[in-house]
Amino acid sequence: MNSEPFNLVNGKIITLNRSFPIVENITIKNGQIYSIDQPNSSFKTINLNGAVVIPGFIDAHFHIKNLGQRLDMVNLKGIKSINEIAKIIANKSKSLQPGEWIEGFGWDQNLWDNPEFPNKDILNAAAPNNPIFLTRIDGHSAWINDVTIQYTNLDTSTNVPGGSIINDCILIDNAMNNVRDYLPKPDKNLIKKWLLTGAHYAAERGITNVHDAWQSPEIIESMLELVQENKMPIKCYGMIGASFKEYIKTFFNKGHHSGTNYKIRSVKAFIDGALGSRGAALHEPYSDDHCNCGLILISKEEFDELASLCYNYNFQLCTHAIGDRGNQFVLDTYQKYLKNQNNRRWRIEHAQMLTTGDINRLKECSIIASMQPSHCTSDMKWLKDRIGEHRLHRISRWKTLLENDIVIAGGSDCPIEEGNPLYEYYAAVTRMDHSGFPKGGWQAQELLSRMEALNIFTTGASFAEFSENYRGTIEVGYEADLTILSDDITSISSDKILKTDIIATIVNGEVVYGKNNF
Repeated sequence: MNSEPFNLVNGKIITLNRSFPIVENITIKNGQIYSIDQPNSSFKTINLNGAVVIPGFIDAHFHIKNLGQRLDMVNLKGIKSINEIAKIIANKSKSLQPGEWIEGFGWDQNLWDNPEFPNKDILNAAAPNNPIFLTRIDGHSAWINDVTIQYTNLDTSTNVPGGSIINDCILIDNAMNNVRDYLPKPDKNLIKKWLLTGAHYAAERGITNVHDAWQSPEIIESMLELVQENKMPIKCYGMIGASFKEYIKTFFNKGHHSGTNYKIRSVKAFIDGALGSRGAALHEPYSDDHCNCGLILISKEEFDELASLCYNYNFQLCTHAIGDRGNQFVLDTYQKYLKNQNNRRWRIEHAQMLTTGDINRLKECSIIASMQPSHCTSDMKWLKDRIGEHRLHRISRWKTLLENDIVIAGGSDCPIEEGNPLYEYYAAVTRMDHSGFPKGGWQAQELLSRMEALNIFTTGASFAEFSENYRGTIEVGYEADLTILSDDITSISSDKILKTDIIATIVNGEVVYGKNNF
C-alpha cells in the first residue's frame, strides 16, 4: 500500500531533467511524482530545510543474498596481518563443535607484510578440527585447510578447467566449486533472511534499487515470496545465474518477469577471474607472474550457446569480464549476435581493463559498461606491479567511455566493496582513496565530473534495466524513488562527500529508511 500523499518542500531537488534541473518542491501521490513546484495544500507537508533530494541511487551490480550471508560470516576485510586472521579463526573455532564449518570472506594478501598467497599451515594450527573456507576479497579465490581437503576428498594436484590450486590450499575460480558443493545448504527461510538483511543495509545507504548479479532458482523463489509478502524495502532487477541451464530454458519460455518491485529479464555469466587473484584473462602475462595470463572460465562454444539463447528469447546478457583478453572474448561473441547499433542493452559487468579497439566495439554494438568505481581505487596501489606501467591506462576508462557515448551503469559489487553509493561516487570523481591518495587522482584523465558521476548511478543504471521511462530522474508520473542527502554532493568539496549523511530513502513514495527524520 502506498502512504498518504505528501509534499517535500524547501529543498534543493536535483531532477536530472534538463528542462527543470533544480526545483524546491515536489509532491508525491500513489507512489509517483504527482507534481513539481506546485505543493498541494491539502496534502501532508514535509519541510526539507534545505536538504538535497536526488533520484534514488541505483546500484547496478550488487549481490544482495551474499551480503546478507556475509554479515553472518567471519569478516576478514581490511585485516592487515595474517597472524590477526589466525587469531580470528581460532576464536571462532572455540564457539563451534569439531566438524562444523568456518566460513569467512574478505582476506587480501596485498595488505599483508608478505603479499603472497598464504599456505595452509596457519589455518591448520588455528582450527585443527574444523573445515575452513575463506573467500578472498574479490570472491575469485578461497583459502582452505587440511580438514577441508580431507572432508571433501579434494585432490589438490588435479588440473581444473578454468581454475587452479596454489600452495595446496588456495583455490582459484572454478577450483572452488568442488568445495562449495560441501558447504552447508541454507533453507528458504535463511535465504529470505539474508535477502532482507541485504535489502535493509542497502536502504540505509540511500539505495532504492539493486541489480542482483547472480540469482539462483532458490533466490528467485525467495525474492518472489518477499515481494508478494510486501516485505522488500527496495526494488530489485534480477540476473539469472548462467550455470542454471535447464532453469533458464524453462524461465525463457515464460518470458520476462515484470513486476514493479522485482524484474527479471537478464542472465549473468562469468568469463574470467579478477586481477587481485591473477585470474583475470590478459593478452600478455602478469608482470609479477610471467607464466600466467589468467583464466577463461567457460568455452567459446558454451558462451556462444548462451548468447544465442538470450538473443533468440530477447533476454539481456550481462557478462563478467575484467581482463583485456576477457573483455575481448566477450565482445567477440556479443558482436556476432548484435552486429551494430541495437536496443538489446547487453552488458559487460566490470569492463575493468579495456583496449581502445574494444571500446570502439562497445560503441558499435550499443553495449553497456556496468562498472564499479571503487574497484579502481581499491586496486590502484598494486596494479603497476601486477600489470605493468604500460597497461595502466586500460583500467577503469570511465571518461573515455562516456566520450564515446557508451552508457555506464554504476554500482559497487557489494559485498566485495562496501555497497555505499557515496563511496562509489567519491571514487568516480576523485580516483583517490579515502585518505586523499594519490593527490589529483590515479590515472586522472579518466575522472568524471560531478554530474556525470551522478548520472551513472541513476539514469545510466535505470537505462541498463530498461526502466528509463519511469525511474532514474524526477519527473511527473515517474516512480517516487528518492534519496535525501544532508549536502549537495554535486558541489561540495570532495572530502565532504564521504561525510554526507543519508537523511532518508524513499521507494514508491514510502519512506523505507529515515522515518524518524520527518
